[in-house]
Order: sequence, then C-alpha cells, then structure tokens
Amino acid sequence: MKNIVIIFILSILCLACKREPVVDKKLEGDKLMKLSKDWSDIVKTGDLEKITEGWADDAVMMVPGMSPLRGKEAIKNYVKAALEIPGFSARWEPLEVFVSDNGDMAYMIERNEMIVNDSMGNPIVTYNKTVTVWRKDNDGNWKNVIDMWNEDPNGKF
Repeated sequence: MKNIVIIFILSILCLACKREPVVDKKLEGDKLMKLSKDWSDIVKTGDLEKITEGWADDAVMMVPGMSPLRGKEAIKNYVKAALEIPGFSARWEPLEVFVSDNGDMAYMIERNEMIVNDSMGNPIVTYNKTVTVWRKDNDGNWKNVIDMWNEDPNGKF
C-alpha cells in the first residue's frame, strides 16, 4: 500500500512539472514592437535579403488591389519590384500588439506610409492601416506570417 501511495504522489508531481511555462506577454509584445520598428528601418537600406528575412517561408501578403502573394519567394519578388519603382519608400509603425496566451502567435495593429513618384517625378504618398500576424518559430524567433493593409483616407504618419 505504501508503494502505491508513493507512486501516486510521484505521478501527481510529474504531471505538475509538465505544465506549460508562463508566458510574459508584455515582454513578448515589447520584443515584437521593437522587431517591427527595426524591420521598418531595414527597408531604408534597400537590402532585399535583409528586408525579406522578416517573413516566414509560408507567409501571405495581401496587397491592396492584388491577389494574395503566397510564400516568401512571391513576397520577395513583390518587394524587389517595389524597390525598383522611382521614389519608392515605405515605413511603418506598430501601434498595438496582442500576444496569445501560449506565446507562439501574435498580431499587431500598425500604420504605414508608402511613397512612389508619379510620371512627372512628384511623390505620391499613401497612408495605410495594417494588420500583421506573427508566429514564433522553433528557434524562438518571431516571423511575420500574414501582412495585409489598405488605405486609410484619414491616416497620417
């Protein structure tokens, strides 16, 4: 009987040890806010490889007026073409972040500004409202898995 009680107690202790770790959602959210701000700064470099590092291989980008771009290669081709547009620039700013309870998914509400030149070389500025979805990979790095935006007629940056 004593052995059964000991086994029972050990079983309960083992089950308690297998609980999911507590996620510091504020810390993870702060990491994501910084990651997004830093990623926006990388766009200024024009380095295609560094710019596209932020997306997961299976990411989906939903560009206004286009069919969804599926996968990092399709997104990379879009970014490459954008970088070649005269006067192109893009920047964004995360406004809010929401991290899942288990800490492996998150979404952000962001705003962005895109600039391209018209045929006369004058800049055309659009302001957008943005939702991004993020997933933590097996190495603990956050990657963007869904990136979608549309114009915000009242937007400013």
